[in-house]
Amino acid sequence: MNTLPILNTISRRAVAAFTAMLALLLMAPATAHAVDGDRQVTHLRVRIVTGSDDLREASHAFAEIKYINLDDDLTSMSQSLNNAQNWPNGSTRTVDIALPAGVLYVNLREFAIRFQSGQRNPFDTGDNWNLNDIRVTAILDDGSEALLIQDSGNPFYRFKSDHNTRWAWAL
Repeated sequence: MNTLPILNTISRRAVAAFTAMLALLLMAPATAHAVDGDRQVTHLRVRIVTGSDDLREASHAFAEIKYINLDDDLTSMSQSLNNAQNWPNGSTRTVDIALPAGVLYVNLREFAIRFQSGQRNPFDTGDNWNLNDIRVTAILDDGSEALLIQDSGNPFYRFKSDHNTRWAWAL
């Protein structure tokens, strides 16, 4: 008879622990980080807010992505975000970057912004650019989204024509 109260206590504790764990699993927000690591990423959505120093016409902001391809090689790709167009002070731009087939979420390694100062004419000085906010989202093959990067500041990062031309995030 002494064992019955102990079993009763253990089973109540076990049921309570199991219920709490189940509640955590069911109520936790869905993220691709834990569940969808083997899903393919079709493209990245990059949202950028320019601060109080614009990205001038003739300057470039490039997105650089590093990932492990299906042959297990580290691969990189780059795409212009602004196509040498001006991004005025305080503007918000969203650009989609298509990825090659077979890029898995779990194999994304690095996302970077590389800045290249441009000049419309020989009398222009070098360009500087304030990046105030960035959000990079992976769009998966089933249409779901996974937030990769979210950073902000005033500015978060200041790109300069002669240095500070690249900022990278490990994924």
